[in-house]
Amino acid sequence: MATLELTDIRKSFGSTDILKGVSLEIADGEFLSLVGPSGCGKSTLLRIIAGLESQTSGSVRIGPRLVDGIRAADRDLAMVFQSYALYPHLTVAENIAVPLTMRRLHRRDRLPVVGGWMPGARSRGAAIRTTVTEAAEALDIAHLLDRKPGQLSGGQRQRVALGRALVREPAAFLLDEPLSNLDAKMRVHMRTEIAQLNRRLGATFVYVTHDQAEAMTMSDRIAVMMEGELLQVGSPDELYDTPSDIRVARFIGSPAINLLSVETGADGVILLAGRDTGVRAGGAPIAHLGLRPEALEPCEAPGLVSGRVTVIENLGSDLFVQVQAPGISETVTLRLPSDARGKVSFGDLMHLRVRSERISAFDAMGRAAPLTMEASVYA
Repeated sequence: MATLELTDIRKSFGSTDILKGVSLEIADGEFLSLVGPSGCGKSTLLRIIAGLESQTSGSVRIGPRLVDGIRAADRDLAMVFQSYALYPHLTVAENIAVPLTMRRLHRRDRLPVVGGWMPGARSRGAAIRTTVTEAAEALDIAHLLDRKPGQLSGGQRQRVALGRALVREPAAFLLDEPLSNLDAKMRVHMRTEIAQLNRRLGATFVYVTHDQAEAMTMSDRIAVMMEGELLQVGSPDELYDTPSDIRVARFIGSPAINLLSVETGADGVILLAGRDTGVRAGGAPIAHLGLRPEALEPCEAPGLVSGRVTVIENLGSDLFVQVQAPGISETVTLRLPSDARGKVSFGDLMHLRVRSERISAFDAMGRAAPLTMEASVYA
């Protein structure tokens, strides 16, 4: 396995900049996810790492080796595609064996009929079959080795694609939205299997997805990309609790973070709908306060937000409640435990408070900004 290092990667198509100077280091054995909305450049970046596309400028290292200009087949990487890319006329075993057959067997060994009689061909073929069987057993598809891809479910095809990558024993695995064609239940199952595979192999994984739930549950670190820029790299907890950019705050978390427009007074006091919030700007003026839905809780006295319940979403284990408060243009969402069911009704007046340490703040440019806290009935 190996480290990956990207330095100032830029990619342009004509006058359109797709990647705008992305630099990133990925540790040996790390599971790193590239996330962002469609069109942000994450798949293009992965293809540049793989050698399937060339960058306009910048460099890629795999371990100590500079691989710019080296073709994909010689980079010692295994890529799993969104479409699985299986050969429909080959069995599962034959699909998994393709990279081994190309690497270990001479061209003469692959000739029909006579190939099997070439010196050493049988022993090499037996070793390939053993490796294929071991990979299939690890992925729980050993019973499918004689089937064709057309006889498999989406989840089974995905395992075959993973098996084909696994037998190569590459320096790193690159996965480009591999679960996007699966239904919701199968996606949950497969993301668990992929995460377990990463831990079992101790291999380097670079995983592209637009689904933040996949990234949050599988990754050691997440790199958030938007419009060709790398906004923030950190652990799932870091991105969720301390986003460095308001775009990261919006993208990470479900339901989405509450971003409330505020004003900053001359003395640093932060006002929400004209009321003192009990927090102060620690530097630049604050334009938005960020409040995660689970950081809000009902209280008896008027709190940071007071308004009427407009929407109730019952998800069984959780209750998502939306509150519209006078003077606040944004609807405020809070997450309540399941025992709140039946205790909240449409039109109820609800007072909400938030723990001061759970408040994020952003300046007018959308950058994270420091706060100072004061004792307050609102926080």
